[in-house]
Amino acid sequence: MGCLVWEVGTVDPEAMESASHPSGEPSILRVLDAAFNRLSEALRVTEDQLRFGDLSPLAQRWQQLRRVSGALRQQLEVDSGPLSLHRNVEGDRLRGLPGSGPHVDRDLLIRANIARAREAARSVEEAIRYLCPPLCGEAEAIRYQIYQLESVTEGKFHRGPTLENRNLYLLVTEELCLGDILETTAAAIEGGASIVQLREKSLGGAQFLERAHQLREITSEGGALLIINDRIEIARLCRADGVHLGQQDIAPHQAREILGPDAIIGLSTHNPQQASAAAIAGADYIGVGPIFETQTKPHRCAVGPSFIEEARQCCELPGYAIGHVDDETIDEVIAAGATRIAVCTGIIASPNPRDAARVLHQKLVECASRKVTDGDLR
Repeated sequence: MGCLVWEVGTVDPEAMESASHPSGEPSILRVLDAAFNRLSEALRVTEDQLRFGDLSPLAQRWQQLRRVSGALRQQLEVDSGPLSLHRNVEGDRLRGLPGSGPHVDRDLLIRANIARAREAARSVEEAIRYLCPPLCGEAEAIRYQIYQLESVTEGKFHRGPTLENRNLYLLVTEELCLGDILETTAAAIEGGASIVQLREKSLGGAQFLERAHQLREITSEGGALLIINDRIEIARLCRADGVHLGQQDIAPHQAREILGPDAIIGLSTHNPQQASAAAIAGADYIGVGPIFETQTKPHRCAVGPSFIEEARQCCELPGYAIGHVDDETIDEVIAAGATRIAVCTGIIASPNPRDAARVLHQKLVECASRKVTDGDLR
């Protein structure tokens, strides 16, 4: 393939260095060995910290990238022989210099190692660009995957805490609300709902915005997040905390360009493939369902409770089980693995939305307590 390393792979390393490079230039193979070492070490630290920090699906993405990096190294070593043959630890003049210092917390530890991986990936790519250009594309792909996973990981650190302990998610729509929508929402928040989504498919823009402003005031007073369904412009105008999108809507990363880095963006998912792709797409949480047939989405077939655990296994984001979740189905949903739920008619169609929310919230609190005892905090 015309790679320099393949042409010189059987030559004595010292002879190759003096013949192939200007006098005094470090061996390109030695550079490559050091860069690959830094890359794999940084990826491994990131992977381990995320895995044992209860972010296993995200850790798996970093693990896969580490394996891809290792495979690229092995590809190069087919003809060059082990890169470690060119290693000169004692002759490294930078060995023993002070490092970056102590890590203040685990997030900063992970950030430091992601930065290390990013830098090492560029060093690997540039060395391969000189040594074996046909493999440059594979090295470049690793670097861009680091960029992508860094964005996902940073999103978990930056916006993830906003969703912590917010397990009861209320969807409100006037059409299905038994009482006044504003009074119902306030009562549900008192009962334990900590996220409210305004979902109005039939309201015009002006009416929708007015209702959004009203709910913004109620949610702010009650300490709940306000999420707007679909309408990104409404979310921005009423200063909502975020937006919820469907699979056919604008992509999450495009919504973030409009709403900014602090916005919470949710995405509906109906199968494991969609759930697995949600984080990379730019979402912060997923809707998991519909678990059972529901009035809010009569066109959508129920996916069943088994999807709850499937989504947990393949998605690193918080997942809210949705679709006819109420006091009659909550036990089955929790037994299937749900720790967060999204509820519409189970609360807003109740004659006492405060009590309806309180019953569901208490079930989730008890579930969370068991999870902590079992060591599963996700």
